[in-house]
Amino acid sequence: MKERPILFSEQRVRALLADRQRQTRRIMKSQLPGPAQDNHEGCYGIDVLHNQQQGNRVTGMENLSFHCPFGQPGDRLWVRETWRGPLVSPTEVAHYQRQPAAFENSAYCQYRADSGDWDGEPDNQHSGWQAGIHMPRWASRITLQITGVRVEKVQAISEQDIEAEGVQYTSHFLNSFFAAQTPGVAPQDAWRRAWATQYGDTSWEVNPWVWVIDFKRL
Repeated sequence: MKERPILFSEQRVRALLADRQRQTRRIMKSQLPGPAQDNHEGCYGIDVLHNQQQGNRVTGMENLSFHCPFGQPGDRLWVRETWRGPLVSPTEVAHYQRQPAAFENSAYCQYRADSGDWDGEPDNQHSGWQAGIHMPRWASRITLQITGVRVEKVQAISEQDIEAEGVQYTSHFLNSFFAAQTPGVAPQDAWRRAWATQYGDTSWEVNPWVWVIDFKRL
């Protein structure tokens, strides 16, 4: 079993904590060529820069899953998110100065996803937020276990998978994935809007190949 970091936005973190997201899609990068690749019927190629089925070729799309940079079923992902810490109370400052490593724990951290509005903070509390990309392992509070990996085009998503992505589309729709309200829309329209909100309209039109990662929260 291996552990790797994965970055989630604040909206996605909220969906994870509410157990509304069990799947994520990440845009693929071009794959290195492997042995015995050929260009014949039944073979597939991935060239994400030009969105074409050419370049690198494998004997089947299922084989590509073994190249997933996020891992394989059974591996774990620790979530990176916007955070700050360690935060130490005045009574613990002396202990922190003697043993700072003792406070390298998520219990001493704050996470921006826990509140949608931090504008009401005192001025001295605005500082200290760090981008998730810089989060160390000890500060992560969410661990996911991969249960499945595959590849597909982003527009090929099923209605069931749209729900697994955390995108809701009922009459009481609140998109927990991207926190955008879209009442009464069709599932595919909700997914298109959600994807475009995160990656832009151009990304949707290009219809890129994506890693589809199923997971459960530990």
